[in-house]
Amino acid sequence: MPIKEVQTTCAYCGAGCQILFKADPENNKILEAVPAKGRTNDGTLCLKGHYGWDYINDPQILTKRLKKPLIRRGGKGAPLEEATWDEAISYTAGRLSEIKKKYGPDSIMCTGSARGPGNEANYVMQKFARAAIGTNNVDHCARI
Repeated sequence: MPIKEVQTTCAYCGAGCQILFKADPENNKILEAVPAKGRTNDGTLCLKGHYGWDYINDPQILTKRLKKPLIRRGGKGAPLEEATWDEAISYTAGRLSEIKKKYGPDSIMCTGSARGPGNEANYVMQKFARAAIGTNNVDHCARI
């Protein structure tokens, strides 16, 4: 079966660079990423664009997605147990409130990721940090 080429937008920093993935459709694996001509990258890629996709083919890195929230009900060291969404949100909000009250809003930090959630999720995360928590402690892996 011939190699399939799929053009896509790099998911790392949000600049919009275009990548051409060369894939083996028979084994469902990406073999190589090469730069595609795009408005922001003009036929070039950074190191993340060239090599950052390899986690897709690694079964030890790529795990099944969680479908339900998990909580350690017994405290530190206790096993993770499935919880309802209402319970998980209530627990998380309560713990964040306790930490904020005891140590102040700058004791909490939020971080975003360029590896999948997209710019919209990162925008919501930084708005949450600033508006709900009251901190400017926001970081993102694409800053470097």
